[in-house]
Amino acid sequence: MAEEEEPVSKVMLDEIDDFKLKAAYRTYSDLFNEADSTEDRLRLNDLISRLLNEEMSFRSFYSELNQYRERSGRDQRFNRTRIIGQRKRAYRRDQQERERIKRHKR
Repeated sequence: MAEEEEPVSKVMLDEIDDFKLKAAYRTYSDLFNEADSTEDRLRLNDLISRLLNEEMSFRSFYSELNQYRERSGRDQRFNRTRIIGQRKRAYRRDQQERERIKRHKR
């Protein structure tokens, strides 16, 4: 008979005050729930416990988690949009020019 593997339990945390840690735990939790193999779940448990014990930085934690995100098809990239602003005087000058052009086109 084949030996049955014990199910790997998720690391549970009570009342996380640190926002970064809360976000990391949520990501870990989602990936843990989607993980198929026992070794993936063990690896995820190891990663979160190393992060909690401050043996690992957040940057390295997320870089390690990326391989699990890519497998599950959840590879989401954050694209930063550039906000272009202008000074009040420049905005008014451009607005007056547009109104002047509009007024003379009639």
